[in-house]
Amino acid sequence: MQNCTYLRSMWRYYSFLGFVCLIGTANAQVQKHFKIEHNNRYQSVTLNYGSSSGICYISPGKSNEPIAVYSDRDIDEFNHSFNKSTYGSNLEINLSLEDKNKQTFSQSISSKVFSTSSSEDNTWKVFLAEEIPYDLNLVFGVGAAFIDLSSLKVSRFNVRTGSADVNIDYLTNMPNPVVMDTFNVKVDLGNVVVRKLYMSRAKFIQAEVGFGSMQLDLTEAPFVASQVRASVGAGTLEILIPKNNCSVIIKIKDSMLCDVHLTKSFTEISDNVYVNQEYDEDAPNQLSFDVDVSMGNIIFKEKR
Repeated sequence: MQNCTYLRSMWRYYSFLGFVCLIGTANAQVQKHFKIEHNNRYQSVTLNYGSSSGICYISPGKSNEPIAVYSDRDIDEFNHSFNKSTYGSNLEINLSLEDKNKQTFSQSISSKVFSTSSSEDNTWKVFLAEEIPYDLNLVFGVGAAFIDLSSLKVSRFNVRTGSADVNIDYLTNMPNPVVMDTFNVKVDLGNVVVRKLYMSRAKFIQAEVGFGSMQLDLTEAPFVASQVRASVGAGTLEILIPKNNCSVIIKIKDSMLCDVHLTKSFTEISDNVYVNQEYDEDAPNQLSFDVDVSMGNIIFKEKR
């Protein structure tokens, strides 16, 4: 998980810099390119956001605007699609950002391997309102994304990355104010780190790894019972779990080509079904895992 360790250090670095990298040179001017004014009739927001490249920051904003997007790029330097629609009290926002020099799939692999991309020249900052519940659907191509969900009301969360590195966190330790139905994350070639995932208050967690790597931090007992379904193709999935005060059950569907690591504290109670010492089938905040591994690796680690 060397890539995940690197990604965590980069997350701390970028969090410290804040808008510094957005400003860039002294001649650059940060502009608000997209926004939607606050309206009391909006009771929920569905945000469909996609970017083909660059660095994206998503975090709570100080205003009550459902979305505000800043960049130091001119509007004619990128292709974009931005629209909104309303369904009763729900606001749906669609925002797609694409570099005019969009990389092909083979070029994205080459830039991933040989580090030829210059995503620092393509930076976006997306602010969301704390007052409104969101369904977030995020897609990233290449580059990096840093998502701070602190204090945000998120009912559903979906993120998919091609070869981008994505880091998700609750930086101010403020959990989700509402119970989340589903937390869904998918990685193809990139690296994903989800820290403090237990703060999402998600009832269902879905994780899918293709050729990349993913780390899920579930080191604290969840606020509500959480069911985790994970599948690993040829990549690596590392799951950090509580050492104490949490009932955990793991069901594994594996193959001869995969590698599964469990801590010694787990006991096999039936074929490929494992439980920890705290296991209680009636536990109100139980962590349950259904894992399918083809050719890759899955690692369960306890909190130190």
